[in-house]
Formats: sequence, structure tokens, C-alpha cells
Amino acid sequence: MPAPANLTPEQIAKAADRKAAKLAKKQAVADGSVELGDAQKLEIERKKFLKREWRLIGRDSEGTQVKEQGKSKARIVTWNVLAQTLVRRELFPGSDCLRWSDRKSMLLAELEHHSLSDIICLQECDRVKEYSTSLPQHIPIQGSGPGKLHGLVIFYRKSKFFVRSQKLIHLDTEELSPSKEDSNDDEDGKRRRGGSRQTKNVSLIVALEEIDGGGRGMVVATTHLFWHPKYAYERVRQSIIILRSIRQFQKDNDCTSWPCIFAGDLNTQPSEATYQLLVSPHAPLPQPMIDEITSSRLVHDSVVKVAPLSAPSEIPSTTATGSNTPITKDEEEGEGELPVSNEKSIANTRSPSTSDGILPVDQLVRGMRELLPLGGTQSAYGSTRWGSNNKESFGNRGGFDSIEDENVNGKEEPAYTCFTPLFRLTLDYLLLLPPLDDSPQGEITALYTPPKIEELGEGLPRKGICASDHLAMGCEISW
Repeated sequence: MPAPANLTPEQIAKAADRKAAKLAKKQAVADGSVELGDAQKLEIERKKFLKREWRLIGRDSEGTQVKEQGKSKARIVTWNVLAQTLVRRELFPGSDCLRWSDRKSMLLAELEHHSLSDIICLQECDRVKEYSTSLPQHIPIQGSGPGKLHGLVIFYRKSKFFVRSQKLIHLDTEELSPSKEDSNDDEDGKRRRGGSRQTKNVSLIVALEEIDGGGRGMVVATTHLFWHPKYAYERVRQSIIILRSIRQFQKDNDCTSWPCIFAGDLNTQPSEATYQLLVSPHAPLPQPMIDEITSSRLVHDSVVKVAPLSAPSEIPSTTATGSNTPITKDEEEGEGELPVSNEKSIANTRSPSTSDGILPVDQLVRGMRELLPLGGTQSAYGSTRWGSNNKESFGNRGGFDSIEDENVNGKEEPAYTCFTPLFRLTLDYLLLLPPLDDSPQGEITALYTPPKIEELGEGLPRKGICASDHLAMGCEISW
């Protein structure tokens, strides 16, 4: 970057000297040749976290890259950072970094580590201003559900992209079974929504155009699907709505030829129906997955709180803030995450009636197939063989032990992306959607390597490892 024109040669020289001195001091600290004070040592200790490397995918045996002329590429990271508003000690027994004063330095240091990536998708983000200090070369786009103290954020590199368009989708109010006839009737609106409960979940979609790309760019969508393990139906419903919204967004904003990445905390494991329908919708669902959806076709009392469908796009979004206000009892019931052994999930529910619009399994499968007529999404980790020979993959750690069908997908997903003393699950994904037109499919060219299981200790959050209960995942896409 050229020096400002109003600086004198002397000022420019002094600035260069200061920069050189800073770098020299940093190197001296790294070499151990400078004695640090106690406060400096403490701050360095607070910033420690488990660093992982990027691994090239689809390269030759010597690791060289064959780059086609004119191709673009971008690195994308997704991370559920664990909102401070949701931290409850009973969910993380033994954790040594649940207070914000203990988590902050670690979180900011890890985000700074990800600052070399072009796009960073965060879920459960409630301190955007503080996180932005670690990503000065990025601009945040944010949105959250009504009344929520945390939300979704997409940071993008400002020197590489600008925003062509963005949209926040309120999943509770969107239609699962759209009707060709307009109706303002509340009962008909409820039937078309087909929702099983109020979740306040949203999805954020952004079209990022390359600054020097000649009209090229990429679409990025992120979400945090409903968390409760017993609500498989609702996660499938939300996934269908998100895919339909992404496709319509691409058409509305003339970016059908752009690659589209769908990243986030989907709260579903590869051994569950939602994942299988996203990556292989045309394959038969194993019976345990059919049973999983069928048993969750219930209606929770909270569904009556969902606003009428009059103008869902105008529902205000409470953007993520720096507030640490305690959540209310109602919010806590719908926000917290519990171990999969929790059996309180069917309380306050009833069997659906025709007016609820709760679709049977075959219609849900048909809906996903119509959105993905040529095949499912390509999972960054699940479609590669990075973990074939080690225990750090979902299949090798026994994730499919309850499923007899060996043709299921997802064996190469990371063994765990959420790792706590109470529950250890694979929930976070980067999914590349198939092209809408005849454009070539984007290519996964690198992955952010998952950690070894033994590196995660007794469970997260944990000092020196990770300040969230979820691990950051990432991929590089070339198009």
C-alpha cells in the first residue's frame, strides 16, 4: 500500500522504523530473548488455543496446485462461538473458562487466526463489536430472530468482495407448503407454514460479488437450525425452507451461476435424517431415520406464538449486541442445549391435526428432491477422504453403529465438531450446493484440519484449547 501523499520522507522513514521495531520485538518474544513482565506472560497465556492447519485437497502427490487461468477461490470458516448469554455452568461441568473475562482473549485470538480466511460465518454471536477488533479487514453482516440476544454474522473481506444483496429468512413464518392462492386466514397460514413449534431461528443469505471479478462472486448462507434432538421434523422443515430461499435469492439477484456455500450449526449428525436428505436426497432413507422424523411429527404449544404470515419479510431482526442480559425462562427453554439423553422434549406437545400442515415423511423427502433434482449438496469434509485412515472421522469413531445401511453418506465428516463433558456430536458443516444452471461446479481445494480427539481434553470450553463448545470448521472453494 503506498504511503499517504501528505507525509514527508522523514515521516515515512520514521513509520518504517517503528514497524520494523515492532516486528523485531515480536520476533524476540517468540525467540525467548526478551524477558516479559508478569502481566504480559498472563495475557499470552490467556490467548493460547489449539491451532490447526489447512490441508490441500485435490492436489497431486507433490502438493502442487494446478490453477486454471481466471479461476477464483475463497476460504470460508464456520464457527458457533457460544453466546455468552447462553452459558450455563450445568451444561459445561468442569469447564475453566465460562466467564467472559476468561473466554474473551481466547475467542479474539482464534478469530484473529481466522482473519486470513475470506469469509467467516458465526452462529450464537452476541458481541459483534468486540469480535470485529480481531477482523479489521472484514465487514460484518448480521441478523437474529425476534427478541434474541445473539444471532448470525457473516464477515467478508472488504478488499475482495462487496455485497450485491442480502436477506434474513425467519424460519418460523416461512411456508413449507406454499399455496397458489393468497389467503389472510390465520388457520390457512398455519397450515402452509407446517411448523411444529416456535424456534425464532433464522437464516442469513448474502451475495458477495468480487471487486475485480468481472461480475463473478459467491452466495453464502448460514444458519443455526433448531437444537433439540427430538425435533427432527422441524430441522428437515427448516432445511427445505432455507434451500428454497437460497434458490429464489439466486434467481432474484442474477447470481445463478455463482457457487453457493451453506454453512453453519445444523444441529444434526450424519447418522440423522436431516443430513442425509441434504447430501443424498434421492437415496432411500434408512428406517431408523424415517422413524426419527415420524416420532417428531408433534405440535408444541409454542406454535401459537408464531405471528401470522401477513408480511414475514418485514419482521424486524434484533441484531446481535454486546449485551449480557440474562435470558428469560421462556427463552431459556427454547435456547439452551441439553445432552441427547434428555427426555423432556415431548412435554407440552400434541399430535398434529390437518390444519397444522405437518407433512408426512414421504412429502418431506419429495420436497427436498424437488429442490435438489440432480443430486445433493457436496459436504466439504464428507465428500473428501481426508479422514479415511484415522479415528478423527465420524465413521471411524463409530457414528453409524446404530444404522445398518452401509450406503449412507457422511462417514468422512469430522468425528466431533461439538465436544463437551456431557455431549460430543458432529453438528457443523459446509455444504456446496449444486449449480442452478449449466455453470461448472465449484471445487473443494483445501480443508481446515479437524483436531485429534485426544487434543480436546475432558471437554470444551477449555483454556488453551477452545473457548467455545463448538470447533471452527473451514474449506477453500475454487470456481
